[in-house]
Formats: sequence, structure tokens, C-alpha cells
Amino acid sequence: MLKVIAEQRTIKKHTGQFNKKFKPFIDEEIKVKLGHQGASFPAKVSWLSSLGIWKFSRAVKEVRYWNAFGVAKPGTSGVLSIASEINFPWDQIDRKTGGAFAQDSWDNIFVVHRGKIGGGRKGVGKSLFEQNYRGVWSFMEDGDSISQVAVIGNLASNRFALQVAQFVKKIEIMKLSAAESTQTEMDFSEITFREDLIGSERPLPEDEIISACDHDLIVSELAILLKQQKIKIGNDTESELFAVNPSENRISHIFEIVTDTKEKSILAATGKLLLQTSVAAVNPLPVLVLPEDEKNHYEPELRRINISVVGFYWHEEKAVFSGIEKIKFE
Repeated sequence: MLKVIAEQRTIKKHTGQFNKKFKPFIDEEIKVKLGHQGASFPAKVSWLSSLGIWKFSRAVKEVRYWNAFGVAKPGTSGVLSIASEINFPWDQIDRKTGGAFAQDSWDNIFVVHRGKIGGGRKGVGKSLFEQNYRGVWSFMEDGDSISQVAVIGNLASNRFALQVAQFVKKIEIMKLSAAESTQTEMDFSEITFREDLIGSERPLPEDEIISACDHDLIVSELAILLKQQKIKIGNDTESELFAVNPSENRISHIFEIVTDTKEKSILAATGKLLLQTSVAAVNPLPVLVLPEDEKNHYEPELRRINISVVGFYWHEEKAVFSGIEKIKFE
């Protein structure tokens, strides 16, 4: 089980590492009026164009390390609203502060969030987060209690900044969705791919957390690749990614993405794909996405049961896919 980090010097060290992870992505510093808790003040925020987010950090001595984020490039006029905050306590355990550092049994360090998203909007708060957030969930030893937290990312990962950016975007979508009226019906033409529908709603075993931190990035990268190939895609609460045949108004392919190398995970994903495609009236084609080495190992057997296999590996911060060119999209 993860364990919260409460020692002041360790929190300070990891906060420095946290901020350092974003420096290679900073394109410019922009002077703005930053809105916070009903007020605004002059500030200089960092714009990270490749991540699609801005960031502002400040240490409030003896209180907390404040990290505010937003989406889209800030303008120089008006008040800049904060999409989400990942704050860390100055010392000890502070459950009123949304963020924290946590350590696993192998000394890996993660940034976690307790779900206190706020924002001053009606219906936006911890309950909304707990009921709707999809990503990486885990249990954490939280002093004298056990807490369920969302794992934002693996602090040592080269992709940590990308993991944080995806979290920020999910929170923004969640807040906007809460403010909009829920549609009871949706036309097929309105099917879209939504970042906030990627990920799990259930806590994961401790030894699966590191690979799970990359899962949502893989889904997003694959979605981008399919869009670039002019393939219509979407997702919902049952399937993180599917392809659509617009001319026939049907789902043509269902994807299941596995980022760890455990046989039980691969078998579970295979079973889910077979179940989803067998019960669908239009028989969509199943596609299993695996780490490249696992693709080479399992592909012959999977093809015997008519499951197409796509492999992936990381080249720096970019996911590279193999086998997608063999799949026929109509």
C-alpha cells in the first residue's frame, strides 16, 4: 500500500523535483491577473505549449506549496481562472490540502490527489471528483487512517509532466461537465472521444501503479494517431476507445489497452474484448494494445481467436505504435 510522506525536508525535496519536471516544457512567462478564491493578483505564469497547460507555483511559508494550473494559453487581459491545483502541505499530513507525495514498497514516489478540487462552482467539489474521476486510484496509508486517492503520476518518470497535464485537463472537463445540463439523448453523429472517460474507477494493486500511470497517455496517443488517419473515434463509460464506421452508423473496432506485462492483466483484457464484441449487435472487431515485447509473445495466439494486436513502446515522451497499419478500417 502507498504511504503518505509527512516529513518536512522530504516534502520540500520532492516539491523541488516536481517543479523541475516542467522546466524543459516552458515556452514563455506571461504576466496575468490570476484569480483565486474570489480575488485576483498580478502573477507571472509559465506557458507550456506542448502540454497545453499553464502553471504557477508559489511557496506559502509554513503553510503549503501552491501549484495552480490551467488549460489553453493565457491572455494578457482579464482575470485568469484556475482549472486545478496540486498543492502540497508544508509539513506533516494536511488532509485539507489536495495534493500529497506518497511512497510505495519499492521506494517509488508518486504525486497523489485527495479530490479537493473546489473552484467556486455549484456542484464542484470532492463528491464530484470521487464519483466521476477516472484515472489511477489507490489506497494510501494516511497517518492513522486509510485514504483512497487518485495517483496523478510517477515523479521519477520521464513522462511525469505529461501525466500531470492529462490530470489537469480531466479536471477541467469534469468541472465544465458539472456546469452543463446532462443530455438524455445523443445522436450518433455526436459521439466524441473524451479524455475524462479514460482510466479506472477502482483502486489498483500497488505493483500495478507505475504502469497504470502511463495507461491514459497511451490511450490518448493512440486516439490522436487514429484521428490523424481520418478515422472517426469515440469512447464511453464501457469502452475507453472505439472506432466508428460513419457510413453504416456503427462501431467498427473496440480497443482494449494494457500497459503492464502481467499475464493475468492481458488475459483479463482479452476476455473483456471477447465479451464486448460478442454481445454487440454489429460485431465490432476487437483490438488489443500491448507493450511491444508482449505483442510479439501473444500475437500468434490472439490472432487465432480473431483479435488484432497493436504494440507500443516509448521514444522519449512519445508513444510509438506498431501493427496499426495491418488493421483495416472502413
